[in-house]
Amino acid sequence: MAGSYALILRKPHARSTFGFGMVGRIPMAINSVAIVFLVSDVRGSFTLAGITSSFYTLAGAVVSPRVGKLADRFGTKRVLLPVTLANVLATIGLLLSVDRGTPGLLIFAALCGATFPTFGGYTRTRWSRSIDSQEELASALSLESVMDEIAFVLGPILAGFLFSLYGSRSPLLTGIAFLAIAGLGLAITSTDHGGVERVHEDHKRAILAIPYVKSLLLSLVALGLLFGSNFVVIIAVAKEGGRVSDGGLWVGLYPLGSAVAGLIYGFIHWKSANAIRYTISLIVMTFCTSGILFFQNLDTIAFWIILSGIAIAPALISANAFMKELVPLSRLNEAFAYLGASISIGVTLGSASSGIIVSHYGGWKGFYFITAATALSALISFFGWGSLRKVEK
Repeated sequence: MAGSYALILRKPHARSTFGFGMVGRIPMAINSVAIVFLVSDVRGSFTLAGITSSFYTLAGAVVSPRVGKLADRFGTKRVLLPVTLANVLATIGLLLSVDRGTPGLLIFAALCGATFPTFGGYTRTRWSRSIDSQEELASALSLESVMDEIAFVLGPILAGFLFSLYGSRSPLLTGIAFLAIAGLGLAITSTDHGGVERVHEDHKRAILAIPYVKSLLLSLVALGLLFGSNFVVIIAVAKEGGRVSDGGLWVGLYPLGSAVAGLIYGFIHWKSANAIRYTISLIVMTFCTSGILFFQNLDTIAFWIILSGIAIAPALISANAFMKELVPLSRLNEAFAYLGASISIGVTLGSASSGIIVSHYGGWKGFYFITAATALSALISFFGWGSLRKVEK
């Protein structure tokens, strides 16, 4: 089975794609946490820290599809180089403005989010345009999702480590270094020179006007509610149970189970449609998450968290593969940016909503919100897929 991954790693530019893509994911996983560390330390306000982080996330969600569209039209190199430079300057501006006025802080936070390159989208686009075999593409996308999970395990840990040893500015400074390496590396090794010579008809139709795309993105917003709320709810439960030190470990179990499942998923040569696999993954996730509602016990919570995370990578891999089927190849950077933006919006809403719930009703009640979010995602996908079948007929 490992031969599938070995074959992918022997593809042209495979090591640069995975290598620089992984380096670029580190600041992506660090920055939101780093902003909270920085603002709460320098300004002494967790409320302002949360608002600043939200400005960062939402600006990225709004602007990244536009940047992706430019990359489709003019090529990765011509877009990634100036965007990387702009992000470095914006991050430096954030560091310089944090101990000054609040408006400047929020403006630079928004600029940081708006100019942050969606490395996962660039690398997935590169694979989708260079691999014809659906089985090989599935293996490549599986590895991409595994790297996402690894980054989101290592990123917050690295941010906390740097903060405790070198101060609150060090995580963002480290992120700048990782970003510069990844941005330059992917740009220099890019073989994508833009879509100007491609069929212009592909760019006349809005991405959101393509059948099922809206449903897919809405279901990902709902799924993002899970990603944004799980760490809030888990930490709240750990604190209420007097096991705060275990909370961080439990949070890390979500991406751990997902990463293992993602590797296994890539080994299997699936015959069913990506839309079906996406919907089934969401249904499985809903049932697994609902188990915690019936077994509200600190001694078994680790098991249920791992079980709940197992379907995450298969769902995201299927979502990316299905988006690739729906959208013309010349518009994949834009499409994958929309996909990431949808999840980011859900993450922002989920973290805020779950914070209110656990504050008023307790940590365990937060799992009702998580289960409802996954169920909503599954329902949107199911009915959206049904509408797509009617269109196809």
